[in-house]
Amino acid sequence: MNLRKIVRRAGPVLLSLSVVAICLSTCSVVWSQQPPPPPPPREHPGPPRLDRAGVSDHIGGVRRQLAQSRTNDPDDEILVAAARRVLAKAEEKLRANEVIVADRLVAASDAFLHATERSRRFQEGPRSRFPQPTEIAGHLQHVYFHLQQADYFERTTGDDDAKQLPGLARKFYESSLQAYDKNDWFGADAFAKSADDTIRGLENLAQAATPLPPRPR
Repeated sequence: MNLRKIVRRAGPVLLSLSVVAICLSTCSVVWSQQPPPPPPPREHPGPPRLDRAGVSDHIGGVRRQLAQSRTNDPDDEILVAAARRVLAKAEEKLRANEVIVADRLVAASDAFLHATERSRRFQEGPRSRFPQPTEIAGHLQHVYFHLQQADYFERTTGDDDAKQLPGLARKFYESSLQAYDKNDWFGADAFAKSADDTIRGLENLAQAATPLPPRPR
């Protein structure tokens, strides 16, 4: 074949290859300037689930706090005794693999123990900013309405040892009101927290005594 014919035939082919090479070069520049692709969507997290290890850790933490607690107040002695009694029940339920009931019981024990922190606050005095009068008034309103449920919570527990706890919560509430009327914001805050924690403990006890709803089919 004539060389001139070969060149004429090869010309379009070489031109096409040159165009392809230019396109590839241009596209590579464009692609390098594009942002990276988005990450794949994450799976939606499910609801938190209780596990034996978490409840066991909570029980251990409350047990250590109880071992360190020192009470010089009759009201605190009642609360600490309730905390110890309920914690023992929580351990028993956990051994029986009733994890949800054990979780509610240890939460009740923890709340009763928190209610005794009022005495420690009085001994140590204010170490940081405590709520202002308007905040304390709002907290007292919350405690007042929560207090209306205390007797119901106590009846739901079916626990004779819990009968004195609603009265103790009312006593803390009244003491908070008295301190508030005297402009003793520190005392009002401390007693309001003790009342709230005592009621919260009763509520957790009531939840532990309430049968679980049937599983959906």
